[in-house]
Amino acid sequence: MRLFRRWKKRKEVRELQLRIDHCRSTIAEVHDALLMEEIQPEIAQQFHRLESALGQVDVMQLNDRDLEKIEMATNKLLAEFRSLYLQGKLKNIHSGPVH
Repeated sequence: MRLFRRWKKRKEVRELQLRIDHCRSTIAEVHDALLMEEIQPEIAQQFHRLESALGQVDVMQLNDRDLEKIEMATNKLLAEFRSLYLQGKLKNIHSGPVH
């Protein structure tokens, strides 16, 4: 029984780690794209701090609710950039296929 619990816990931790990694990579991609746009140094610094903070998150301390908040914040950030993109203030930051 203990073996099953440990396996289940590891699976949950891997899933949480994948979700946090996805948020971090999304933010890094937006940051890289914005650097090509010659953004203000303060904004670049904020992105760097955000990426660094996500890199320091201890997945063992997270629960689903905490991660949902991080994902919601990431989605809110993307929505802000979507608005700028639709206004023509930003170029397309993704060169791959559009979903």
